[in-house]
Amino acid sequence: MVKREIARFSIGRWIAVHCQTLDKSDRPYLLRYLREAKRKIPLTINKPGDINFIIERFKKLRPRTFYASINVYRKLSLAEDVRDLGNITYCLPTWDIDNKLEDWKATVEVAKEILKFLRFHGIEYSVFLKWSGNGMHVHVHHKAFSEKLLKRIHPLDVAYSMVEYVNMKLHGKYMEIAARYSANNLRVENKIDMQRVFTCPLSLHRKLNVVAVCIDPATLNDFSPSWVMPEDFRHWEGWNRYVEGEADSLATKAYEAVGGYPLKRLPRVKTRKKMGLDKLIMKWIRKSSDHT
Repeated sequence: MVKREIARFSIGRWIAVHCQTLDKSDRPYLLRYLREAKRKIPLTINKPGDINFIIERFKKLRPRTFYASINVYRKLSLAEDVRDLGNITYCLPTWDIDNKLEDWKATVEVAKEILKFLRFHGIEYSVFLKWSGNGMHVHVHHKAFSEKLLKRIHPLDVAYSMVEYVNMKLHGKYMEIAARYSANNLRVENKIDMQRVFTCPLSLHRKLNVVAVCIDPATLNDFSPSWVMPEDFRHWEGWNRYVEGEADSLATKAYEAVGGYPLKRLPRVKTRKKMGLDKLIMKWIRKSSDHT
């Protein structure tokens, strides 16, 4: 079940794997590529057997936590594929509710407010929750948008503007909940970017001994931290349901209010051209003549 769920979430996405072995800087290795014939190939998981391959291939590094990109790609065979905006077919809008595990009730209250807002704007069936370590992710299924909308607005712009718009509208509610529960570490962030990854369902947390379980919004009132314990976790397998077009209305409104993802063009390093000796001399002569 665990490998099946990780694979089901990962199809078409760029994978990242946190390992238990530390590098020279005492940080855990983070794997994102395979190296084959001197080429970097983005890590992918399209079936449970791919997980076995990664675990065996990198067994010396002791893989532990599996992540998948918010972007779904047309192809992932070259390193350049993950930098190509035209290669992105879908993007997963995600609200990252960060908090302390002991303040989980405040986290749940924030998730309820987001769900309430989404329902008000017609998004109910295409939403799922995922507990991840100290907090919770609220996801709108990437296929809740019509093809017509995604031809007009880039998937990355859709995801970014939707998360930002909801956060803008609910900021006061977030602050109120944090104060009511004395949850000083409570944050709801828009982490939508080109290379963002989130924990795969049923993966272990990179540090805590907890499982990333998916939660049916209808059962959120019943949630307790016992659901994420590895020895007896409670996971909702229906997280992959959606209604195409259900999120179009809010996506359009959010994009008109917020605009798109602000860093769509990845910066290129500028290189200084070397100037020949003759040009250097002429440049010096011109400067000298300007001051005479």
